[in-house]
Amino acid sequence: MEKQLYFGLILSNHEFATPEGTYFLSAVAEEAVANARSHPYAPAREREGQYVALRAVVHGGVMLGCSIVEAAPPITSQLLARLLEQESGLRGQVLGLVREVRDELVGKPEPVDEVETPLSVAPSGPLPLCVLDIGHHPDAPGACGVLGGVKCCEFRFNEELAKMILPLVKEARVSVMHRESGSAAGYRALPAKVNAMEPNFVISLHANGNGSTAHGSEVLYYDGSTEGRKLATLLQREFLKELGLRDRGLKPRTAAERGGSQLAGTRATIVIGEPFFITNAAEFAAVSGKKAALARAYATAIDAYAVTLSNPPVTLTSGREPASQVEPGAKFTFVTDNLTKDEFLQRNDAELEKLIAAVNVRLQGGYGANCTRLTREDVWVLTYCEAGLRDGKVDPDHRHSEGERGMLPLPKNVRDWNGPDAPVWDRPMPVARNLEHFYLYLGHLKNKDLTGAPRHLYGGLFKIKGIAGHAARQAKVLAGAVHGYFYSPNYRPGPAPYEHLVHCYQTDVPLAKMMETTTYVHAGTSVMTGRERNIEVALQLV
Repeated sequence: MEKQLYFGLILSNHEFATPEGTYFLSAVAEEAVANARSHPYAPAREREGQYVALRAVVHGGVMLGCSIVEAAPPITSQLLARLLEQESGLRGQVLGLVREVRDELVGKPEPVDEVETPLSVAPSGPLPLCVLDIGHHPDAPGACGVLGGVKCCEFRFNEELAKMILPLVKEARVSVMHRESGSAAGYRALPAKVNAMEPNFVISLHANGNGSTAHGSEVLYYDGSTEGRKLATLLQREFLKELGLRDRGLKPRTAAERGGSQLAGTRATIVIGEPFFITNAAEFAAVSGKKAALARAYATAIDAYAVTLSNPPVTLTSGREPASQVEPGAKFTFVTDNLTKDEFLQRNDAELEKLIAAVNVRLQGGYGANCTRLTREDVWVLTYCEAGLRDGKVDPDHRHSEGERGMLPLPKNVRDWNGPDAPVWDRPMPVARNLEHFYLYLGHLKNKDLTGAPRHLYGGLFKIKGIAGHAARQAKVLAGAVHGYFYSPNYRPGPAPYEHLVHCYQTDVPLAKMMETTTYVHAGTSVMTGRERNIEVALQLV
């Protein structure tokens, strides 16, 4: 296997804590896996307490063939460690940036540049809210130019432009906002005014000004904001397409730079559009003749970004309580604050029972009265196995190993399973939305036939003698389906040992023992013993 780049903190006893988990650092090569822990990576002892970037091959809980690429100085490492311990929000931001930097270094494309521009999938629920901020104020109108002998400034130009944009937008609600004053105090109050409107994203309308010769289109976004860069990418693409001016690119801004205080203070995704230089007479005249095209550029970018959002009004925080999509008219409320997995399941027992019942009604509507029902055992086992944790407590806005967001990890193709109203798998969402779609996904796994006879994956598994009607075994099989035990690419070599797995489930063979004789990628590792322990604990609690 090819070595990958990892970032984390070197602990005592040659352990390495990363965003993906904690691993033992070994000096041996990949082929010497059996002796890996008896040959620790010596430089780790010298680097205890330091943050480092290193390359290695991961096998189970061990990193093999380690080599340190770069190490933060001890004082810097201590400062960073204390910051991350004290500020849980900062910890998530830093680890997210670590992943982005790592992906850049290993040559992976930035996800923000892979934006879905076709308007083929409309957002579920009410349309998202876009606020158009008219840059500047009549008392401080911004940069000015001359058109046909008449002076015209940014504020008046963009106020008229906003009126042209409104009727063109189809995939979002648009609210136009004016600043309360042109004073410095009015500018400082702007982010709070925008935040009070609770928009899903914001576009501030401007025009550039820097002498009579500067020219071209650019878009400003807050430095480090992935969503800001995505929206900026869409808007700049449309500027270039409709106006045909010089490409000045995307401009990340910190809080201390021009436009940065508005970008930093606004909670929603925000960009500042600078499509042309109003101080350049020739460019101002050319864009004025294409004002309809400029309005179309803004509207197209707004629509394109809007359709990438899922359930827009309720994804701002995980604590929102949206109306159910599994049971129309219902609303499920879950308590997550400072609860362990055990406490979460026990505290929310009654609400989980209501949700299970709602999922089963939905399944009966799709598969008929004889469908295989989702059970209490299914929910407790899979929640216990899959719940994202922070400091040992359930995390309703967890970022899982593949980038999934939410307490429980929705699959990337969740919309193929649950329908177009399912949330986007890698974006923040309310915990109630996350849970109802995860459990609905489990229900589909228990009923949908993906392969046909004789194996009937996955629905047929739950109708096999010795598994059908046995709630605990069904829950174990369901966990196996979620963890990919029946998926041949997870075996080296394949295919998946279907008959062996079924027999072991029928006869209650412990999970680790069941998998140790297979070529499953995690066979014989702590991953399997950990999953087995989670399943057994959950079944004891039911």
